[in-house]
Amino acid sequence: MIIFESDSYDAAFHFSVEELFTCQIRSEAAVLMLWQTGKTVMLGNNQIVDAEVDIRYAQDAGICIVRRSSGGGAIYTDRETVLYTVIQPQTKEADKHREEVAASVIRALNVMGVPAIREGRNDILVDGRKISGFAQYASGGHICTHGSLLFDTDLEILTKVLIANENKLRPKGIASIRSRVTNIKPYLDGVSGVVEFIGILREHLLGGNDPVVHLLSADELEEVKNIFNKKYSNREWNMSK
Repeated sequence: MIIFESDSYDAAFHFSVEELFTCQIRSEAAVLMLWQTGKTVMLGNNQIVDAEVDIRYAQDAGICIVRRSSGGGAIYTDRETVLYTVIQPQTKEADKHREEVAASVIRALNVMGVPAIREGRNDILVDGRKISGFAQYASGGHICTHGSLLFDTDLEILTKVLIANENKLRPKGIASIRSRVTNIKPYLDGVSGVVEFIGILREHLLGGNDPVVHLLSADELEEVKNIFNKKYSNREWNMSK
């Protein structure tokens, strides 16, 4: 397995790196990314901003809005959220790749003592509340599966910045976004913080194997900058729908 690591907290940068690996590098080995962001709302590819985000609150709170290339719903992330990405050759149906990535994350959490289970196509739950959602996109025979883990995310900000879709909540008997989500940290004993959690998660996902660390070459970094400028940091891409 190849691993890419960066100290950047910019979601647009990481989405640009994902696209580079998925659409251009296209490694035959799986690529793992574990990363964090500043205060960010991530939109699915086809979502309408005004229907998903309290834009005024986001602006006042200094929350970035970034649209990803995959589908799925809007999520809120901050430095206490862990993002995971697996990019690999698409050798089977997309759902099968999603199932494998979800299973590996759930297995890692279970070993750490977190009673995580999968629900539906895109969610991981603990005690009936969501701790993770994931999404996918594919290009040229490669597929990117990525998701988030609420470690100690500020759930009050999450509740305020995301607009609840009552049509989705009502059939499940859920009163609010806040009552639907929870953090992982209360379920962990002896884990001091998000950095330690990422290290433990990394080891479990790698399965004890030594990864090949990928450092971006000058040409690759230039292409990441091109993708970043044309797409993920571009207001038209992020806000036009």
